[in-house]
Amino acid sequence: MNLKKRLANIKGDLSGAVSAAIISIPLSIGYGIIVYGPLGAEFLPVAALLGIYGCLLGGICAALLGGTEIQITVPKAPLSLLLAAFVAPLALSLQIPDVASRNILIVGLASLCVLIAGIVQFLFGALRLGNLIKYVPYPVVSGFMNGIAVILILEQIGPLVGARGHVGLIEIFHNPTVVQPLTLVVGLTTIIVIFFARRFIKAVPASLIGLVAGTAVFYILKNIPGVSAMGPVIGNFSFQWPKPEILPGAFRLLDQIDFADLFPRILITGFVLGSIGALESLLSSVAADNIAGTRHKSNKELIGQGVGNVINAVFSALPSAGSELHNMANYRAGGRTRLSSLICAILILLIVMTLGSVIGLIPLTVIGAIIISVGIGLFDRWILDLIRNLPQANEQQKRIVTNLAVAIVVAVITVCVNLIVAVLIGIAIASGLFVVRMGKSIVKRKYSGEQIRSKKVRSINNNMLLEDRGKGIIVYELRGPLFFGSADNLAGEIESAMGHHTYCILDMKRVNEIDSTGAKILGQISKKISASGKYLLISYLTDNPSLSDFLKAMGVYKILGEDCFFPDTDAALEWAEDNVLTQSLELAGASEPIQLDQMDILRDFSPQEIHDLQQKLTRKTFSEGEIIVKEGDTDRNLFLLAKGLVSVRIHLAESDRYKRLVTYSPGVTFGEMAFLDGSPRSADVWSDAASETYVLSPAEFSVLQEQSPHIAIKLVRNIALEISDRLRIRTNEVRILEED
Repeated sequence: MNLKKRLANIKGDLSGAVSAAIISIPLSIGYGIIVYGPLGAEFLPVAALLGIYGCLLGGICAALLGGTEIQITVPKAPLSLLLAAFVAPLALSLQIPDVASRNILIVGLASLCVLIAGIVQFLFGALRLGNLIKYVPYPVVSGFMNGIAVILILEQIGPLVGARGHVGLIEIFHNPTVVQPLTLVVGLTTIIVIFFARRFIKAVPASLIGLVAGTAVFYILKNIPGVSAMGPVIGNFSFQWPKPEILPGAFRLLDQIDFADLFPRILITGFVLGSIGALESLLSSVAADNIAGTRHKSNKELIGQGVGNVINAVFSALPSAGSELHNMANYRAGGRTRLSSLICAILILLIVMTLGSVIGLIPLTVIGAIIISVGIGLFDRWILDLIRNLPQANEQQKRIVTNLAVAIVVAVITVCVNLIVAVLIGIAIASGLFVVRMGKSIVKRKYSGEQIRSKKVRSINNNMLLEDRGKGIIVYELRGPLFFGSADNLAGEIESAMGHHTYCILDMKRVNEIDSTGAKILGQISKKISASGKYLLISYLTDNPSLSDFLKAMGVYKILGEDCFFPDTDAALEWAEDNVLTQSLELAGASEPIQLDQMDILRDFSPQEIHDLQQKLTRKTFSEGEIIVKEGDTDRNLFLLAKGLVSVRIHLAESDRYKRLVTYSPGVTFGEMAFLDGSPRSADVWSDAASETYVLSPAEFSVLQEQSPHIAIKLVRNIALEISDRLRIRTNEVRILEED
């Protein structure tokens, strides 16, 4: 989108930016306090400022370099809690007498985690791995988000009740005196106002209404005579321009700690921060596409977010990511381009610069209440829907229970153990589920040659033979990737089946990937089948160069032989059927032309009737590749095939190619539709080999009707019976395929 188009919506983008900025400020302050609150009450103003920096720096970089039009980039709850899980233990364990040096060191190490996260995100984008991150199973994401929602709420219990420092629910039950009732009233009032505003007031962000209402109630109660116990406020907040001082300062203090012992934690935290931030941003981008009708660029978005977090780290800001909540507020207020994201960051800067002293007066209970409302909104109702649908989903209960178990396990680990551990276990679960899925059978359907036939129309005798011996052919329709686990299972299934079958056809039409193990196992299957005098045939690879070239490179084509690969399953079926008939020494018309008395259509004719009919027939031959009938022709000749093969084909105009509908073998009739209804030919008929036919023209048939009406009636009846037999065979095939 060019600059002119962006400026055309400047009014809407400004309105959207205002809406997003109003939401961003209290949440960013709250997340800053969550991360660096363990450093002490005197550090809270700095913590709030570092949260604001995350909006400014990360937001500007992502707006300029990202790949999503209306994306608003801000500090997020999951990232803040992950970083808090790194900071809190350090605050307890680092024994450095100088408090200022201790705080610089802790913030610097946290910034190093953010730096690694930014680099990870940048590499994800530069290596074009953006789409891979989206494949994290949803139960893992849902469990993680629900766990974060619980932690957010629990972490804000202390500020909500007016306690100084972290206070848990159990501690409140054991020591109720830590609760300041009036402060709790302020917090609960803020939460109630936010939820009512979300429902009834759409023009103004609910968090702003809650912030104003909660702060107003706080100071009203505080100014009532006799009231002294009210919770703390942010403190002496004043805006300062970001300076790249803390990270270099922390490096100068590394000699005071065992950095080698801490580095693995820093590395893991950074990688997890980068991965979760990338996932958050991409999910937010998808949501932005859904509401705005745009199409984001995943890898470009990750590069923008990565650069933003590298800049955040340099200035010790909180890590940031795209936010679905802020995107929605931006779009609903009129934001349509990335200018809204840029303006949002600038507005936050202006607001903080001009209203810094006012921000310092905001009660922590109000900030805590706003974050609790965000935590409640983070709860994923998908789990509740699964639980509600569990009794009715009889056939899917196992899958639903598995998804629920994964989500609950990840959520419990997130709350009870550690966010980073939860992410790592979630990744392990995702990998395990992937391996289990890959290990499942990739057989979509299987059927035998007596159930499904090729498109080659054969004589009655040959059809009867195939009904008896076609069960020696088995077809496996495969789907999905042929990987190490699935290939091994497939090999076991085929080896078992080949004890009862002679021909195995692998339909690869829906196979989208083959790895080296899958290719090797295909070769092993072929060797075992060939050693027992049986056949492995593969279809639908000749038009898939990415897979066929890989199998050639792996030597599979050499093992099987080029003649074992077919363009489609019908061609492979036809080859197997021909082989069955050839080996049975009963292939009708293998060399000599079929005589009239051997034709299916004349099977109940007397010798005299055949003689009388033969007087009306013309013998005609066709060379290989010659067109016998052309689509649109108005001739109505009936053909009785005595020798060779002919195929009916239709021309596909869009792809400029021909599609085979059916192939006729000696002993059968073709051209009967136009012969009966008089309509133009609906397809081409080609001679696939040197062919000989008997031809009955409409004129000769009219003479036959006059001279021998009983022969004409018998002929038409037999044509109808032959068509009926063909339809019954195809109907049975459709039934088998649909039921499977």
